[in-house]
Amino acid sequence: MIFSHRAGLAAIGLLALVSASAPTAAAAPAPQRAGTTGLAAHHWELEAWSGRKLPEGKPLRLDFDAGRFSADTGCNRAGGAYRVKGRTIRLGDGKGGFASTLMACPEPGMATERAYVAILGAVRSYRIDGDRLVLRTARGATLTYRAAHKPAANAPRKFLYVAAETKPCMGVAPMTCLQVRTRESDPWQLHYGGIVGFEPQPGIEYRIRIIEEKIANPPADASSIRWTLDQVIEQRVVKRR
Repeated sequence: MIFSHRAGLAAIGLLALVSASAPTAAAAPAPQRAGTTGLAAHHWELEAWSGRKLPEGKPLRLDFDAGRFSADTGCNRAGGAYRVKGRTIRLGDGKGGFASTLMACPEPGMATERAYVAILGAVRSYRIDGDRLVLRTARGATLTYRAAHKPAANAPRKFLYVAAETKPCMGVAPMTCLQVRTRESDPWQLHYGGIVGFEPQPGIEYRIRIIEEKIANPPADASSIRWTLDQVIEQRVVKRR
């Protein structure tokens, strides 16, 4: 489920997290306008927030695709349409309203999330300087993001199951590997590389969709394939026996 929320409202719920990036029939994407190519070319990870310390943990990521935006907001995800004209930009309906998942997290995380959602809703202009994106509100508050690798749109997608536990394995040196499989009936296989953007929690089994890309001229001790998380399809807690 995805719920329409005004910026700054507390989020409550759990099941919505699974379908955070699912499209909704009621919100048709706006046509992609000139000037949005640079926005959609990268993932953007928050690296500075004027007047505030950044929340700890995984960087807050912002994405623009085909007239829509999506944002990690800390505990939840938010998204909706966006509009660009010259250097002006409006996220959602321009009044802070856009769709959000509804999962509760401990304070002060929820307070930080409410503040972040509020400033996203107040953004009025943007600029891209090299590998930095700066969003600015009418009152001069800024959010600065660093560009991160974004897989090609035509890169193949595949579904994987990821086990609730990792296993010791041996690469160039002793390490810990994920256990993955493509079908639920298959035996677990060790995965020696990471999955970009995926941070599994112990005791939770996942079904995810990943993007697979070939890496040109990889280092001798590295894989020639890069896996990037595209979407968490489902997750469940696995009880230890």
